[in-house]
Amino acid sequence: MTDAELKYIEQWLEKAEHDLIAAQLIIEIQPIILDIACFHCQQAVEKFLKAFLVSQKQDFPKTHNLDLLLKMCTDISPALEGIDLLNLEDFAVRGRYPHDFISPTMEETQQFYELTVTIKAIVLSVLAKQ
Repeated sequence: MTDAELKYIEQWLEKAEHDLIAAQLIIEIQPIILDIACFHCQQAVEKFLKAFLVSQKQDFPKTHNLDLLLKMCTDISPALEGIDLLNLEDFAVRGRYPHDFISPTMEETQQFYELTVTIKAIVLSVLAKQ
């Protein structure tokens, strides 16, 4: 892998990490704005999956579809098989506007956060073995 390719993957991972940090900080502050924390979890998962695909030199469509991205990843590596994305994808676009307002509970938000941390760990583990 070239230095440019490695740098590009690192940029995806850094942006994903920033979303994960934002989600954590939002969960901890008052007033609680859990839908935005969930949005950042969705964004982090999307970026971790895209970083994985970039590392495998796989093109992917411009999409927020986590199910599609996860399927593309599991077609390459079984490491992410069995991951249940719950309804995290709903927070990509749908939950960001008043006509489709989504109000997650703290428990749901924590599940999304833990899911994001799990996906991060798996992706980083696979990348470390390359």
